[in-house]
Amino acid sequence: MSHSTNQYDFKQLFRQYYPMLCGIAFGYIRDSVVVEEIASDVFVRYWNNRSTIVIRTSIKDYLFKSVKNACIDYLRTEKKHRRKTLQLDDQTVVCNTLADLGENPIEYLIKEETEQRIMKAIDELPERYRLTFVLNRLDEMSYEEVAEAMGITKNTVKSNLRDALALLREKLKDLVL
Repeated sequence: MSHSTNQYDFKQLFRQYYPMLCGIAFGYIRDSVVVEEIASDVFVRYWNNRSTIVIRTSIKDYLFKSVKNACIDYLRTEKKHRRKTLQLDDQTVVCNTLADLGENPIEYLIKEETEQRIMKAIDELPERYRLTFVLNRLDEMSYEEVAEAMGITKNTVKSNLRDALALLREKLKDLVL
């Protein structure tokens, strides 16, 4: 395949999917700069690795799922960062030590370990349950917003949440929450 054909294919694919990828990402993240960055990264990663990527459905489904996962990863990282940052008046102070957090070190470690177990259990949920749970509970999107972002009904959102919570309860039954 010649270089110019490659360039043409890239441009054609990019024009076809980039706006939709941005639209999906915007359903999760309301920051157009971040949205464009995520959509571009997903697209470039796909293009650079297309010879080794195994696609079981379609390029479209692969790209859409990649964008959803990239958004969830971004939101999870942002949430962790926000949790470690305290707002004092208008000045932002980043916590570096346990003393800064004003916590007992043992309680802090137990809390961290518990949180890691919960996040691992969430990561292990079947994809549709995980996505519904993350969007509704961690990103605090309404049932309607989750339904719209995932392209499902509000009742399916409720049923996915119920099933996700049942699975989490089972996986984490030894934890006292």
